[in-house]
Amino acid sequence: MSTDSPRALVFTDLDGSLLGHHDYAIEGALPGLEACAARAIPVIPNTSKTRAEVVPLLKRLRLPWAAIVENGSAIVLPADSPWSDRIPMEQRCLGQPRSVIQQRLQELSAQTGARFQAFAEMNLARIEALTGLSAEQARLAAMREYSEPLYWQDSEPALDDFCTAAQTLGLQCLRGGRFVHVLGLTDKGVAARRCMDQLGWGATPMIALGDAQNDAAMIQAADVGVWIKAAGRPAPVARARHHTFHTTQSAPTGWTEGIHAALAACHGDMPAPVSQPASHIT
Repeated sequence: MSTDSPRALVFTDLDGSLLGHHDYAIEGALPGLEACAARAIPVIPNTSKTRAEVVPLLKRLRLPWAAIVENGSAIVLPADSPWSDRIPMEQRCLGQPRSVIQQRLQELSAQTGARFQAFAEMNLARIEALTGLSAEQARLAAMREYSEPLYWQDSEPALDDFCTAAQTLGLQCLRGGRFVHVLGLTDKGVAARRCMDQLGWGATPMIALGDAQNDAAMIQAADVGVWIKAAGRPAPVARARHHTFHTTQSAPTGWTEGIHAALAACHGDMPAPVSQPASHIT
C-alpha cells in the first residue's frame, strides 16, 4: 500500500456491527467491504475482542492493516501489515496490563461489595454459555492482555458506584453488548485517533461503525458515524462530528447499508443502497 493518505479510514466494531450479534455471520457485510476495497479504503476492526481472536479474523476477512483490541487498549498489527514500520511497538499499547487490572479489581470488590464474575474466574464452559462461542473461540476470548470483562450480577446503582470507585484507581468501566469491561483510561475513540496520528493521517476523514455503548467514543471521534441497528435496545445518543446515520437493518447487512451511506457522505460517489436507506442525523 502507498504511504499516501487514503480517501478515508474505516474503524468498525465487530460483534453486532460487522458480524452478526448471535451467529457472528459476515456474509451480509461483504458488499460493504468490497465497496471499501474498490476505493482502497482500509477497514480497521476496533473491538472488545482480544489479539488472539482478532489476528486470525484479519486474515479471514483479508484486512491486512491493523486492529484495535480490548476497547482501545492496544493497536495490533498482523505480521504482513503494510503499516508495521509506521507504528512503533512501544506506541501500540494504550491501556493497562491485565495483571494490574485484576489486582485493582480485588481492591474494588472488597471496597464496594459488588457482585460480579470476572472472565478470569470462569472456566471455558461458562464463557461458552454466556457468549455463544465455540470451545476454541472461548479459549481465544479468554486470552486477554489489557482488560477484564465482568458478568455483572448486581443492581444498576451498584454498578454506578463500582464505576465511580474504579476511576479513583485509574480504571474505567465500559458497558458492551454482554459484559462490563474494566480497562485503563483509554477507549475506542482515543485509540482510533492515536492510530491515525501515528500513521500521519490525522486529517483523513474517519468513518466509524458500532452498535453498543462502548462504541460511543469511537462514533464521537469520527467525522461520519454509523449506528448499526441492535435488536431490543435503542442506539446510544452519541453523534459523530459531521454526519451520523442509523441503519434500518441489523448486522451484518446493516453494516453494508451503513458503509454505503457513510461513503456517500464522505465523497458523494456512492449510489444509495438498494435496501432501505439509513436515516441521517446531522
